[in-house]
Amino acid sequence: MVNAGIQTIDIQCNKKGRKRNVMQIYPGDLILRVYRAESYAALFEYGKAHEDLDFALSKQRDWPEVYFRKAKVLQETGNLYESLTFYLQCLALDKEFTSARTEVEKILRDFLFPVPETVEDILRDLEIKPLPNLPLKPFVLGANRKEATYNLHTSREQAVGTPKVVKSPSSGGLKRARSVHVLHCEEKAEEGLKRVASEPLLSSEENGVLLKKKFSVSEHDSDRCEDGRKKHLQHGEAFYGDFSNLIADPSTLHKLIDGNDFECSLCMRLFYEPVTTPCGHTFCKKCLERCLDHTPQCPLCKQSLTEYLARRTFNVTFLLEELINQYLPEELCERKRLHEEETVELSDLTKNVPMFVCTMAYPTVPCPLHVFEPRYRLMIRRCMETGTKQFGMCISDTEKSFADYGCMLQIRNVHFLPDGRSVVDTVGGKRFQVVNRGMRDGYSTADIEYLTDTQVEEEELQQLAELHDAVYTQACDWFQNLRYRFRSQILHHFGSMPEREDNIQISPSGPAWCWWLLAVLPVDPRYQLSVLSMRSLKERLLKIQHILTYFSRDQTK
Repeated sequence: MVNAGIQTIDIQCNKKGRKRNVMQIYPGDLILRVYRAESYAALFEYGKAHEDLDFALSKQRDWPEVYFRKAKVLQETGNLYESLTFYLQCLALDKEFTSARTEVEKILRDFLFPVPETVEDILRDLEIKPLPNLPLKPFVLGANRKEATYNLHTSREQAVGTPKVVKSPSSGGLKRARSVHVLHCEEKAEEGLKRVASEPLLSSEENGVLLKKKFSVSEHDSDRCEDGRKKHLQHGEAFYGDFSNLIADPSTLHKLIDGNDFECSLCMRLFYEPVTTPCGHTFCKKCLERCLDHTPQCPLCKQSLTEYLARRTFNVTFLLEELINQYLPEELCERKRLHEEETVELSDLTKNVPMFVCTMAYPTVPCPLHVFEPRYRLMIRRCMETGTKQFGMCISDTEKSFADYGCMLQIRNVHFLPDGRSVVDTVGGKRFQVVNRGMRDGYSTADIEYLTDTQVEEEELQQLAELHDAVYTQACDWFQNLRYRFRSQILHHFGSMPEREDNIQISPSGPAWCWWLLAVLPVDPRYQLSVLSMRSLKERLLKIQHILTYFSRDQTK
């Protein structure tokens, strides 16, 4: 059949005593050139086949069939990289060219994922071997589908400069060479190509190494060359070389890794303590927690994360953290530095102290809280993460947002509920006065000064001790005369009344029983606030005595 084809092209004809073949008669017929190239390839005369095909491409640059036949010849001679380039140029002109898709799939599958057929082949693959076709340039496979197909649109511009409508040179043009197997497996071939192209990991020891090439295409990154080609530039130099060099030189991998691929989509910074949701999206741990404070849904796909929130198992993605630590050490160091600076700023208990604007709190007195607002969820979590476990408590003020005096609360325990709410067990600490007010992420903050009682001399201390004992006895009598129901409620909520202290000036806020009594007395919060702000124990005892005297009269009635 091959000889017959050559004879058909080289038909001898007698005209005026001269012998000429068909190519001499029709030297510009491109179809005859391509037919002859195919015949030459069948006779293993690849040099002549290349000449005819190159001539056809020089005359007709938008002919996908010629690119396909050129790729076939290159493939038969073992030049896989060049053949793959021509196959992709063919697909750039005609994306429905199934035969080209099938061949690309076959090359990629053999080139990237060779499958040993026997046990001996598997054992042989365990040894590191040089890649086949070493004179060829390595094919850099991208991490997504567009990059994996080697950017078909770019290849199309490389082939023809500007897209054109593909037309055959004549109505009797060439038919595409499709086998019966390809026709029956067209859909499978296309799916297989997509599967191979979407694999970012080249796992075989012979061919396998992770090569990630991410192109940043923009008006500033693209330069038009004289031949109409586009060069896609990335941050850094494009990689061209041998795969063995990549394995031997880990620094090349650092150039291929882009820090933008490791950014949190919420804070737009490098991942810090990355956690992955059940729906497959990764965020910084703190960023995800802040989003779940508002709604139990994934910030990207809006899938419900109710069960994930209820378990509160925000485990760090170890593999991702290791990759960042290995390939982005400088960026990670900078990210840690910023995190430490933020932590130090949040740990200051005199500047920008978080304020919970709610109710009155007193030193040494328990103050259980039900936290449900997103801003206070964040505030409590930050107090726990920084290690201070403290925040300020003030009552509201219509003019100043919150009162000028308050009490620090020490967190003893936090119980998280399945929906994100929490019950926080706190106890009162130091008293303070507000110097400046501020705001951070929705909750109030303040610069504060701590209050301490004024110490008295020995002469006044004796009188102060007598007043203290008298008021303490009066407080015990008032509590014992309460109805049983009221006493039970007080004991259940505040606990029993603290014992009398021998040294009444040992604590900077005075005896603990005074604050317990002030907390249980049914007094207006503004009056309680005035007592809280006092720096004199004597004045505070006199205020309490006045209140007890008033309530004792009501008990006698």
